[in-house]
Amino acid sequence: MADKYPTAELIGVVMTQTNSGQFIPQNQPLTPADFHSWRIGKHTKGKPGQPGQLFLTENNLTVMLVATKALRFQDRHAITVMGRFLSTQAAPEIIQQVLAKYQN
Repeated sequence: MADKYPTAELIGVVMTQTNSGQFIPQNQPLTPADFHSWRIGKHTKGKPGQPGQLFLTENNLTVMLVATKALRFQDRHAITVMGRFLSTQAAPEIIQQVLAKYQN
């Protein structure tokens, strides 16, 4: 099919920015319910990077990328589309905390 485009499921945590400009998880402490899925869409701007990269949802939520999973093209409509990738990363200590919680 000529209309196919690359798809991937992105697991992430919604972040909030502190007064000092650092991004931290919106919910603290993190629970398994705080990890949500988004997907790359046809009009997604930017490229996925490593865990810790921030991206925006279509509702302008800032989310930290935790993991990327393969997603079959025909399964794409079961997951919400994200907006665009940012070049910004969360602080290394925040990344480590979130990844440790995700792996548990």
